[in-house]
Amino acid sequence: MKLKFVFCCFLSLTFASEALAAADAGLRYMQTRGVVRCGTDLSAQTYAYKDENGYWRGIDADLCRVLALAVLGDKERIEMVNVSTNMVSKYLTTNKIDIMLGGAPYSASNEIRSLATPVDIIYYDKQMFLARNADKATSMEDYKGQKVCVVNNSDDQYNLEEYNARYNLDLKPLFFSNNQRAKEAFLLNRCTLLTGNALFLTNVLKSTGIKDTTTQVLPEVISVKPVYAFASKGNNTWRISAKWLLNALKLAEDIGITSENIDIFIGVSDTSTKNLLGVNPDLWNKFKVQNPQWLRQELKELGNYGEIYERNLGKKSEFKLEREQNKLMKDGGLIIPQPFL
Repeated sequence: MKLKFVFCCFLSLTFASEALAAADAGLRYMQTRGVVRCGTDLSAQTYAYKDENGYWRGIDADLCRVLALAVLGDKERIEMVNVSTNMVSKYLTTNKIDIMLGGAPYSASNEIRSLATPVDIIYYDKQMFLARNADKATSMEDYKGQKVCVVNNSDDQYNLEEYNARYNLDLKPLFFSNNQRAKEAFLLNRCTLLTGNALFLTNVLKSTGIKDTTTQVLPEVISVKPVYAFASKGNNTWRISAKWLLNALKLAEDIGITSENIDIFIGVSDTSTKNLLGVNPDLWNKFKVQNPQWLRQELKELGNYGEIYERNLGKKSEFKLEREQNKLMKDGGLIIPQPFL
């Protein structure tokens, strides 16, 4: 009986050790590999893309740099990987990517069947229409019965169906496997309308050389869409770490710390701010970051949440997207930082 008890205890400890090792796998893979692999939609040439000098630009590239700086101590140790929406689970569970930065569908059904789990909302986008003959249209009624290019089995499709039924527009959806295919069909004049995220549509208009000034992004908003980062369900330690690393950017803005004042920032008196800036190093050490004061370097080199947004999507970018929902809650938006305690 004693032997059986000891054997059972041994098995329990073994399984527990394996479970802990599996949960910590994401961090170990990155540290062993020496690079953080971030999934994104590279085909859109919007969320992450290389400039003429081969340097990664875009909101997803900068968020990937934040993670690399914290985990590896070097913001340039990143690899951006093109991942289609139907391959997110596979790429995460086979360690081809460490995190998916946006572009993946999220719903109750997806969460149940997918091996990917949301880390946090990284920003909000809006589903809208890119349309031809916009100069002649006074309302969506003028597009009644027109064809719409949309990605199949996506939240864009569902939102379009709801919008179509609500306003009785009789829009005719043409389905495609991804944004790239839908965009190509629109450019080939197979549909009058293309629906998708405002950021994607704005880039289509700017990057494809459309010279017809009557082709425009319409002001109608089909849906406001939270855009999530995703991690593997099997790597819960990394999911939690990534969540708080990204939250640090939002909390820094909420406190008022920027790239310009980090060296002279004073008033570090509350526990949350002391933890955040590594004055109290214990909490960041539990997240196994390279340096508990990593955020100080990050703020100097990349900035807080608002600075990263404005540089990549907002007034300092080519897109000029207003922050709107991407403002902090205290400023009337939907971005809610959590204290670091």
